[in-house]
Amino acid sequence: MSFFRSVYVVDNMSSSTRMCRAVRIILDVGIFMAVSILAGLMSFNKLRIKPTVRGFFCDDQSLMYPYRPDTVSIGLVCILCVVTPAILMAIIEGILHYQSRQKGEGWNHLKYATTCYKTIGVFLFGMGLTQILGEIGKLVVGRLRPHFFDVCKPDYNKIDCFKNNVSVYVNVGDQYCTGTDLSLLTDARKSFLSNHASTAFFGFTFFTIYLQVRFIWTRLEIFRLLLQSVSMVVALYVGFSRIMDYKHHWSDVLGGAVLGTMVAILKVRFILVLPYHRDSWDRQYGIRSADGSGIHADKGNLESQEMKELL
Repeated sequence: MSFFRSVYVVDNMSSSTRMCRAVRIILDVGIFMAVSILAGLMSFNKLRIKPTVRGFFCDDQSLMYPYRPDTVSIGLVCILCVVTPAILMAIIEGILHYQSRQKGEGWNHLKYATTCYKTIGVFLFGMGLTQILGEIGKLVVGRLRPHFFDVCKPDYNKIDCFKNNVSVYVNVGDQYCTGTDLSLLTDARKSFLSNHASTAFFGFTFFTIYLQVRFIWTRLEIFRLLLQSVSMVVALYVGFSRIMDYKHHWSDVLGGAVLGTMVAILKVRFILVLPYHRDSWDRQYGIRSADGSGIHADKGNLESQEMKELL
């Protein structure tokens, strides 16, 4: 699979090779844009796709919680779990690029852009794919949110909730709801799985592995651990907030966390291409370098030289 592996900075390449790689870049960017647009349209319900209509038990206490605004909005999740990691990765790539220059060599904008493209591009593509998979799950499953009754306000006079004094499953649509906000009614049927949680845990997992591989300055490892810990805390808080706000059942959050984590691991394992590695991670997880080999510099000497330049 050539996706996000196609761009390498090679001098004196032939015109046919340049053309081939230009076409690959165009295809990559086209696929990335398509995934991003589709993820945005599905996330904000611009495609007007109705979720599966599921019924309920009238005495189901798990659906009787009050409607509350988001403690952590989707915009804030994007800033914390998408924008911030992308900026930090760009900074780290910039420092590594600066330190890897030959003596007297200037800043190679193309090489830096290529490295960012191969790392941040995979990150953003995986994030978009996570959103799409999450939205598909919401539409197919159609699970009711914990605040469904508060939003729907069912007209119980028109619903036969009991037979022989036993609560029965009522398979009815929104026509029996007295609530007037159609967007909230539609959204109240999209509980499983939590896209807030999938976004947060994708960002946490990808960024944590990225730091483990790319943050090669051993004397600053406490800072790396701090970044990884903060990322984990943010992901957990986002997930907990969805339960606290009665937006999701706990299993919805768990499902979103599993989805985000698995997509991130698969992206790192099979698509991400990095020029430098820690030896143990290269052997253990098979993360490839740009030339297809393992680490291509002596780690101890490289880190020693880079630390001298950094400090």
